[in-house]
Amino acid sequence: MASNDHEPSATPSAPVTGRARQWVARPKPRAVWVTLSALAIEGLVLVVCAVVGLVDLAGPDRVVSVGIALVISAALGAWLLIACAIGLGAGRTWVRGPAITVQVLTALVGASLLQGGATALGAVLLLVGGATLVGLLSPPVSRFTGRTTYSFHQD
Repeated sequence: MASNDHEPSATPSAPVTGRARQWVARPKPRAVWVTLSALAIEGLVLVVCAVVGLVDLAGPDRVVSVGIALVISAALGAWLLIACAIGLGAGRTWVRGPAITVQVLTALVGASLLQGGATALGAVLLLVGGATLVGLLSPPVSRFTGRTTYSFHQD
């Protein structure tokens, strides 16, 4: 066979099928990509926090009950944010409610940390929560998820 003939590749890759193919194939506006990336990164940060919490539970002199509650909370939060990121990429309408709630809480915790003196962490949480909230409320994301946004004079 000539080198330009179509041959099966030497390293087969797993084909993308079903829902994953539909998710990837659906064109998404840039605002949707940015917002779902922010949600996914927040979810992955919570996965890291849950793993660090689990490792920390193995150490001496730990309050196990509080540690277990924090690990479970971080794991559930990570699951929710990653599910919201995947759902946003699929254009699901349910995504905005829980994602907006988490972003408002993130911004409130960031503001509280700023007032308490933890300025770096507080500023990061406030900026990330606020920016993701703006993305979730933006018209391109609203249109993509099938929600109608109205201007002030239409209310």
